[in-house]
Amino acid sequence: MQSSRYANDPAQAKGPEVLYGYCHDSRRMRMMDYGDFMSNLNRGYSNLYQAPAGMASALAPAANAFAPDHRRQQGCGCRDEPEDCSCNCCIQCADIVEYAYCGETRKIPITFDNDSRRERQVSLQIGGFNTDGGHPLPWKASLSDATFTLGPCSRKNVLVTVNIDCGQGNFREAAVNVSADAGPARATLESCTVGYARLAADGCLIRPLIVAVAVLPDHCHAHRVSCLCGCCC
Repeated sequence: MQSSRYANDPAQAKGPEVLYGYCHDSRRMRMMDYGDFMSNLNRGYSNLYQAPAGMASALAPAANAFAPDHRRQQGCGCRDEPEDCSCNCCIQCADIVEYAYCGETRKIPITFDNDSRRERQVSLQIGGFNTDGGHPLPWKASLSDATFTLGPCSRKNVLVTVNIDCGQGNFREAAVNVSADAGPARATLESCTVGYARLAADGCLIRPLIVAVAVLPDHCHAHRVSCLCGCCC
């Protein structure tokens, strides 16, 4: 099967697939010829040296999937509510996206596939989380496995655990008024805040994965319960 690069030029034949590398189109490791390998390698270096803030927003469809659902309230002639822009998350270029709320501990599962027939020694390292502007966030991240061996044609599941701490750091905080018996007031967010971290996988991936965690204000995407009073005309 010819590479798509030569689909319009039958005079150029695809070379032997003797190189193993990361394919950005399929987001998987596979065998490549020299041209495909160099093209994907250059693309990986280009993405690596571009900060998330300077890259185009590639996950707009994922963000739009969490847009508020305009539903007409039942009873008393209530009108459709306007869109709450604070629940819209602007996510820059990322490989993995997870949504969370303040105070949560999120476990992000990632599966590494070995599509080759040789054993691979893999070493993982997760960097610190930063905003799209480059400001550090006080989120603690850890890995369930830092090193492991991938056998031929095998896979490995790894958990990235992130503690979402909104009580300090680069957040716009708003105090929540609670009663004394409910415990101390806790901080929440005025609008969606997204943190980015790089996950390096030496021995498996050519470039690090960009992990994005979008933290929503507490009121976003809440489960709605309608109280029907039976008093409407």
